[in-house]
Amino acid sequence: MRPDPVHLAFPTRPHRMDPRAVESIERIVAAVRDGDDAAIRILLPQLATVADTSALFHLREQLLTQ
Repeated sequence: MRPDPVHLAFPTRPHRMDPRAVESIERIVAAVRDGDDAAIRILLPQLATVADTSALFHLREQLLTQ
C-alpha cells in the first residue's frame, strides 16, 4: 500500500492543535461511530470555527482509523 501523499505533506500533530478542535474531533468521531447524524450536523460547524488544516487532516485520519 502506497503512503497517502497528502498525509506525508501535512502530518497531523494533535499536540499543536487548538484544544477546542481536538475535543470537537473526538466528539465528531464518536458521533460518526454511533451513527448520530444530528450530532454530526451540530458538531461540524463548531469545528469549523476553530479548525486549521492540521485539525482537518487529523479529523480525516481519525475517521479512517477508528
